[in-house]
Amino acid sequence: MKNIFLILVALVHFSCISCSKDQEEEQVINELRFDQSELIISVGEKANINVIEAPVTSEPVVWSSDNETIATVFMGTVTTLTSGTATITATMGEYTASCIITVPERTYELVWSDEFDGTALNPDNWTIEVNGNGGGNGELQYYTDRPGNVRVEDGFLILEARKEDYSGKSYTSGRIITKNKQDFKYGKMEARLKVPLGRGTWPAFWMLGYGSWPRAGEIDIMEHVGYDPKNFHCALHTLNKNGMNGQNAHANQTFDTNVADDFHVITMEWVENEFMGYDRIHMYIDGIKTTTFSETKQLQDSGDWPFNDRFFFILNLAIGGSWGGVQGVDDSMFDNPVLYKVDYVKVYQLK
Repeated sequence: MKNIFLILVALVHFSCISCSKDQEEEQVINELRFDQSELIISVGEKANINVIEAPVTSEPVVWSSDNETIATVFMGTVTTLTSGTATITATMGEYTASCIITVPERTYELVWSDEFDGTALNPDNWTIEVNGNGGGNGELQYYTDRPGNVRVEDGFLILEARKEDYSGKSYTSGRIITKNKQDFKYGKMEARLKVPLGRGTWPAFWMLGYGSWPRAGEIDIMEHVGYDPKNFHCALHTLNKNGMNGQNAHANQTFDTNVADDFHVITMEWVENEFMGYDRIHMYIDGIKTTTFSETKQLQDSGDWPFNDRFFFILNLAIGGSWGGVQGVDDSMFDNPVLYKVDYVKVYQLK
């Protein structure tokens, strides 16, 4: 009798174990689960998402990101590219699991600015260029330091182009630079500005490196040509890829209306070692990304990434030239003032 009782106990125990195992197997079969549902990862960093429960199926695991501009995924390894949020999903047949990736914005602090207050340009920041050499682009204006072409007025820098004969040129305008006064290496560079309307105008907000062009590098944060009124352009010029051979990296952002109709905030985010040890340059207009220019080993080896040294600012309003004058100059625009207005230029750097 005692032996029978022990056998019954053993059968009940085995039955409970079997039932428990069946329940566990049923839970695994009906769920695909990660070890975490949310992750915060800094820009340019990697993190692993691990599957801790998976159904019994012959289906492979398929990984995906709903926003690959923010974060990508390969076999569960997530790489972040820029700030924002993205959802990483693993799929096995009818089963899915997701993890929300948050990439925080970088923390910047203001290190320099000119808001063009007062009644005169700050000489500690800017030099007014005076020349008629056409900017190296066959431009038609003579840059002067006269108040009619360069002035600070009502909280704005005003660069005004005029139709007038001056020192052998038919137009005058303004150009200012921060060379040997204010220069920067990495950071967020930003300007709020309003470009003029008119065929033949060519305003720009850009930076140059020290040394010979194009070896020292050029960053065109914003260029606008008046015959293309709904586009802002940006570009990089380097030793082997520049405007002379037409191979420079460039991009544009198109608007529904003429960009000259209003002020716009132009931003460049120039980040050291952002992705896998390489620098990247992001361009934005009104907070919307235009493009990202990325350093690579090939660019380094060919001398086509000089953007790891100090650069200075240039603001200018050209008339005509190799790009701005492609469709000629509409002199009727000078019936009204042709003004390039800049509210501020600011530089932020990472804390």
